Amino acid sequence: MYSDVDIVKSRINIVDVVGEYIKLTKAGNNFKACCPFHQEKTPSFNINEDKQIYHCFGCNQGGDVFSFVMEMEGIGFREALEMLAEKTGVELQNNFVQNSKDQDKKKKMYDALDLSAQFYEKQLWDGVGKGGALSYLRDRGLSDEIIKKFRIGYVPNGWNYIDQFLISKGFDNELATEIGMLIKKEQGRYYDRFRNRIMFPISDAMGRVIGFTARVMPDDDQTQAKYINTPESFLYHKGTVLYGIHHARQVIKQKNNVVVVEGNMDVIAAMDAGIENVVAVSGTAMTEDHINILKRYAKHFTLFFDSDDAGMTAARRSAIACFAADIQLSMVLLSEGKDAADIVKEDPSELQNIISNAQSAVLAFVDIAQKKFNMNDPYGKRQAVEFVAEIIAHIDNEIEREEWIAKCAEVFDVEDRLMQMSVEKFCEDDNGSTVNQMRTNSASISGEESSQMQRIYKSIILMMMAYPHVWEHVYRNKDRYGPVMDQKNIATLIREGPKCHFSIGDFIKKDVQRELLYKSAMKMQQEYETEHEDEGSPINDVETYISVANEVLNKRRMDYLLQKMNEAEANADFDTQKKILEKINKLSQQIISNT
Repeated sequence: MYSDVDIVKSRINIVDVVGEYIKLTKAGNNFKACCPFHQEKTPSFNINEDKQIYHCFGCNQGGDVFSFVMEMEGIGFREALEMLAEKTGVELQNNFVQNSKDQDKKKKMYDALDLSAQFYEKQLWDGVGKGGALSYLRDRGLSDEIIKKFRIGYVPNGWNYIDQFLISKGFDNELATEIGMLIKKEQGRYYDRFRNRIMFPISDAMGRVIGFTARVMPDDDQTQAKYINTPESFLYHKGTVLYGIHHARQVIKQKNNVVVVEGNMDVIAAMDAGIENVVAVSGTAMTEDHINILKRYAKHFTLFFDSDDAGMTAARRSAIACFAADIQLSMVLLSEGKDAADIVKEDPSELQNIISNAQSAVLAFVDIAQKKFNMNDPYGKRQAVEFVAEIIAHIDNEIEREEWIAKCAEVFDVEDRLMQMSVEKFCEDDNGSTVNQMRTNSASISGEESSQMQRIYKSIILMMMAYPHVWEHVYRNKDRYGPVMDQKNIATLIREGPKCHFSIGDFIKKDVQRELLYKSAMKMQQEYETEHEDEGSPINDVETYISVANEVLNKRRMDYLLQKMNEAEANADFDTQKKILEKINKLSQQIISNT
């Protein structure tokens, strides 16, 4: 692993690499420039050629050639190493990348897909696609420049065009089938997967073709699927594909905002209209992988999905995933039947206006709820509240979540506590685990352990409610009691305690769910005092419960960090290893201080 890194480093000059991205000026023995990572007019970005490192005195960014490429390209260490190895002609030998045989096959796959894209392009501009396919694209309002930029092509109506083409270039049918270009018949014969369609190459963040989306021709049989994609392959994974990312990533990074649309044509039309920070998820909701990739470039996302049922379902699922990942999320609401491509065709400047006026995703769903449900009917209002409450429940930040609860309660004209109750209902999954718990404890939990934890949580909660002095004691010592304090109901007691003066009577007023808890607390108090008579100490016992719970939670957290460390080591992701090690050390100190 380290020999590959050293070999690549020895063959590359950081000055040459950085100089491909920004203009450098010689300054004594060093080089300087305006920093690419923040806005500035006076150069504060310096490169030390002797040490092969860079540092910005303005934003404090610094590192070596690998960290620079990772930051600029928004890629991981593995991809940066591959990229620089290819640039220097170094053949990577270590298993953490691939063995030489796999590496060679991977290169052939990329080559075959790129040549296929070239074939389709030629058919569009110089072949049989020059009439219908090219005319259709132009009629949609696309310029020749943007058509060429996205390498859009056309595949003729036949069974073996790409089959024969790839064979003529030295690729066998098995490899062409693996990358999704051919389909193998039961009899062992092969035929083209795509026929008489407009072809949209799909590229990864480094600009390499990994698959295709194929659109049916407008004059062909419209009963067949309008769009078909390359099937899952070694290179193409739909859950990670972001159409247009290669063209958009630098602008996304500059703006700290990405516009996420549904389809390829929306991306192309938007870019043709001058909106360059746009990608598509290809007709599906955003996945965790999509979000993790885009978080490399921006912390603010704008959802721009179709207003039909499928589009709104995808937008809702995407919003929930984004909020859970602590993304600042906006959303555009379109009138029925229109998409970004339609708007650009009518008035290119209008699309920019619409995106600029995007509203918070929560407010967007409030608007949808008010139109979707009868707000004059009690049941309709309940449906509207729950429709939005599910979204709010997944907001990662507690301050934001509380603010939205208060705002939405006002909009829907309901009491804050009722809105809070609706949100809390959606803070539990099918197994009764809270969203907050799932965020804190992402390692897997056995059923027996989970059941044990629920009993411990319940004991802590009921002891606090049964004994006001225990409740106040836990509140005053919350900062040293560790992660158990994040459990939803315990956190509620901590938050509400001072407001109700640790009085169980004030706490349960007008709240049916809390009344039920109170009954359980009183029952527990009776059982506890009967069992312990004069020897019991509720404070000591609740501290024992807290200690046991924290031991389990800290073990889960440590196991999770160690798992992530193993993954980072396998990927030679040194930056992540460093960050995880800091977290492990911090957790270890917390564990020691609590023992």
